[in-house]
Amino acid sequence: MAMEIGIFLPQMEIPAVEIREAAYHAVDAELDSVWCGDHLADGVPVLDGMLALATAAAVTECIDIGFAVYLPALRTHVCAAKQIATLQQLTGGDRLHLGIGVGDHDSGWDAVGVDPTTRGARTDEFLQLLPSLLAGEPTSLPGGPTVHLAPPVPAPPLWIGGTSPAAMRRTARYGDGWFAALQSPEEIRAKSTRLRDLAEQHDRPAPRLATVVQCAFAKRPDPKLGENLAGEVAATYGIPVEAARAATCAGTPAQVAEQLAAYAEAGVEKLAVAVTGDWHRGCEFLGETRRLLSPEPRPRCRT
Repeated sequence: MAMEIGIFLPQMEIPAVEIREAAYHAVDAELDSVWCGDHLADGVPVLDGMLALATAAAVTECIDIGFAVYLPALRTHVCAAKQIATLQQLTGGDRLHLGIGVGDHDSGWDAVGVDPTTRGARTDEFLQLLPSLLAGEPTSLPGGPTVHLAPPVPAPPLWIGGTSPAAMRRTARYGDGWFAALQSPEEIRAKSTRLRDLAEQHDRPAPRLATVVQCAFAKRPDPKLGENLAGEVAATYGIPVEAARAATCAGTPAQVAEQLAAYAEAGVEKLAVAVTGDWHRGCEFLGETRRLLSPEPRPRCRT
């Protein structure tokens, strides 16, 4: 099975790039999917991920949509489940890939009155309740009433994000797959072995693998491009430059295709790519990269 490659929609590039037009562009580039994060950025222009994905899905038919990642702990369990169920219903039940994460201390907890130290426990509780809520079964909320959401929908694939020991356990217990970020192919391969062992303890299959990768493209080889990207990522996320260099990709589409092939060799099924610089140009370069990695044409979508 060929590794599927998608792109993050430009949630923070408004009004320069419009979401509907971006979704069309991703289809024309023959990408497999479009992705959003989940942000409550204070004072920073950013679109709501759920509505951005719904908009992209409404104007396309055969490209997948996904969260990398959605933060259910920012919401009440029932509201989060209702949003997910509605998006699943509106998109036909087979296009949504739901990445779930706990976020960090800057994810907007104060704005919604949530203690950030409870985010892990709230996320686990949500994951326990989600299957029955989506199935339309009567579900008893902790310390609260029994609720019954309708219409019932099939559960989308759950991809659990994070690299902490708690995230690994959460993935093994609840996830269909693991969504890595800022991980080299070697790190993903090593952690996948640990995930398989943890999943066996719950009599569950080994989680599938996906990852977020930041990419910088150029039409011609540029020796400085990769180092500049690694420096930016290291400064943004507070990690060593060496780690950022190992977990990012840069160069021409042919060079990036060679670097991304290492993720496929590590067992990664899905890539959600964040492109730097001009979004449209990056999308086109990423489409070229995808065709180099997997020459089979995508089915044509109507938009």
